[in-house]
Amino acid sequence: MLDPIETLAVTFFDFPVLSARAPDGRVFLAIRDLCASVGINRESQMRRLRADPDLSVGLQTFRIQTPGGVQTQEFLLLEHVPLWISSVTRSKATPEIQERLRFLKLFIIGHVHDAIATAAGLPAGSSRNIEDLRDLQRYDAAIQGIAARTAALEESQSKARTAWREHEERIRRLEEQIHSMLRLSPTQRGAIYEQVHAWARARADREDIPFGTAIARCWGALKSRFIVAKYEDIPATQYEECLRFIRHAYAEDTGEELGGDQMSLPGLNTK
Repeated sequence: MLDPIETLAVTFFDFPVLSARAPDGRVFLAIRDLCASVGINRESQMRRLRADPDLSVGLQTFRIQTPGGVQTQEFLLLEHVPLWISSVTRSKATPEIQERLRFLKLFIIGHVHDAIATAAGLPAGSSRNIEDLRDLQRYDAAIQGIAARTAALEESQSKARTAWREHEERIRRLEEQIHSMLRLSPTQRGAIYEQVHAWARARADREDIPFGTAIARCWGALKSRFIVAKYEDIPATQYEECLRFIRHAYAEDTGEELGGDQMSLPGLNTK
C-alpha cells in the first residue's frame, strides 16, 4: 500500500477517472472508476485481474485522501489498462463505448502484429503482404526474440528497482547518521546543564522560591524557546544561540553577566 505523490481526475470513456502517481513515477488509474466508465462489475473484474499472472503485476493499492478521510483504493498500471479494458465483456457499455473498445482491441491486435513483422523483417499490415510462407519461420524467431528482450528488460528493471530501494535505504541511514551528528555533543549538553543550573540558582535567590521550582521553570523556558521535548534534542547548530538565550535570561534576572564562577557544579565534568 502506497501514498501517491500526486493525484488527478482525468476523463476516460467520457467518465472521470482518478489517476495517481506512485513514488517511483509510474502512473496508475482507479479500477473502480474504469469499471464504472465501461459499465462492468468491479468485484468480478478485481477477481479477474488478481487471477491473471501478468495483469496482476500492475495492481497497486493507494491511500487516497477524500473528504471523508483517507481511504484505500485499487489502481491498475496505465500500461496494463488497454489490454485489460479491451478484453472485458462490453455488453453493458453504451453503444459508443462498445465501439471504442472494439476499435481499441483491433488496434492492439494490429499493433502487436506490425511490431513482430517489423522485427522479423517482414512487411507490416495485412498478412497478404507476406509472399513466401517459409518467411513465417522468421516471424516465430521474432516472437522468441521479443520475448527474450522483454525478459531481459524486466530483469534489468527488477535490478534497477532493487538498486533504487537499496539507494533509498542508504540515504535513510545517512540521514539518520547526519541527524545524530547534528545533535548536541556531551560537552555541549554539559555546558548548557551548568548554565541552566546557574540561572536557576540566581532565579531561586531573586524570587525566593525553592530551587526545584526555579530549575523546572528555567528548563521549561529553554525547551519552549527551542520547541523541543528534551533539551538534548536542541540541534547542535543552535548551541551558541542556546547559550546566548540562557545568558540573556540570567542577566535579566540578576543584572550581571553569567561568568565562569557561576558555571561550576561539583562533580560535573564537561571536558
